[in-house]
Amino acid sequence: MAQPMVIRREFVLEVSTSPVDNIRAIRTLCSDKGWQMRRHEGARMVDRFAIIIGLELLDGPLSGMEVHSWAETKGSAGAVNKTGWTIPGGIDNPEAVDLIQEWALSLPRCPWKWTFGEKSKVGFLLPVWRRSRKAFAKLGLKEWNPQESENL
Repeated sequence: MAQPMVIRREFVLEVSTSPVDNIRAIRTLCSDKGWQMRRHEGARMVDRFAIIIGLELLDGPLSGMEVHSWAETKGSAGAVNKTGWTIPGGIDNPEAVDLIQEWALSLPRCPWKWTFGEKSKVGFLLPVWRRSRKAFAKLGLKEWNPQESENL
């Protein structure tokens, strides 16, 4: 009997935190849960941005999930950092939403807020700033309070 195909969709968040911090946070979170993971060397055509690192979850409830983080240069200076999540079942998977919430709260700073200097390097009028805030709000994160991660 053939097994049904699992829908895998990429969910991309634009974040103020560095790609290294993004991957470190997800690696620590998965390690604390006892889930195995490995580096994932994805093949992706890129133009003016580089994938820093990718991780694939090998076990746990989200087995097969991949996380990639990179910095994309929008203009001649500055970059917008992004984290892409390829999730079995898509973003409608409640376990994935819980993991992304925990990940966001474990980052060293609020992932949807940029400093004045960061905004002025990339451009004040870009829709990134509002789009990022709205994406996190849809995930149930309107305020960044790292102490909340213990309650999730």
